[in-house]
Amino acid sequence: MRAKDKIKIFIVDDHQLVIDGISSLLLNESDFEISGTCNMPADVLQMLEKLQVDIVLTDVQMPELTGVELTRLIRKKYPALYILALSMFSDITVIKEMLDSGISGYILKNTGKAELIEALKKVAAGDVYFSPDITRELMRAVKGTDDADSHLTNREIEIIRLIEKEMGNKQIADELCISERTVETHRKNIFRKTGVQTIIGLLKYAYTHKII
Repeated sequence: MRAKDKIKIFIVDDHQLVIDGISSLLLNESDFEISGTCNMPADVLQMLEKLQVDIVLTDVQMPELTGVELTRLIRKKYPALYILALSMFSDITVIKEMLDSGISGYILKNTGKAELIEALKKVAAGDVYFSPDITRELMRAVKGTDDADSHLTNREIEIIRLIEKEMGNKQIADELCISERTVETHRKNIFRKTGVQTIIGLLKYAYTHKII
């Protein structure tokens, strides 16, 4: 890519508000151009045929077609495109799946404008970029430690402690200022990681591993 060329971004997210927010952040940045957007992941491949794109910025958890599945399809059909994952979650399992599918970076949705721009520029230059929280999760995975909190994120541990206080999804969502849907996703990840099936089993696990 020549220095004078703008970095052409294609944004994929099932929430239009997220697309509008990112587009607004990059609107007056002279280094970037929004080539297109899509809130229906299944339509992305067809749309990319008609556009000039350098980076696909994609959500990870989407209905019908996940970020992992979409990334694999894009890498197969458009191997020259860079893909930057965007997610609310730093789940090491999902991170590894996205890495295996061929992403060049992974940032969180609480990322600020400066970090978003840095990530896009590094990826466009052929480098990789990971948010600090993602880097920490990857380092924990590399260490291979067996400690319970080595594969449970800080937010997941926080939610376990609120569950122990007999708080439901809505109460937890209000306490943490997140959506009930996000709480439910965290709970599913917690149950999958700990290998338990019930709240009682989860609490036993948490007590055994000194999480609570």
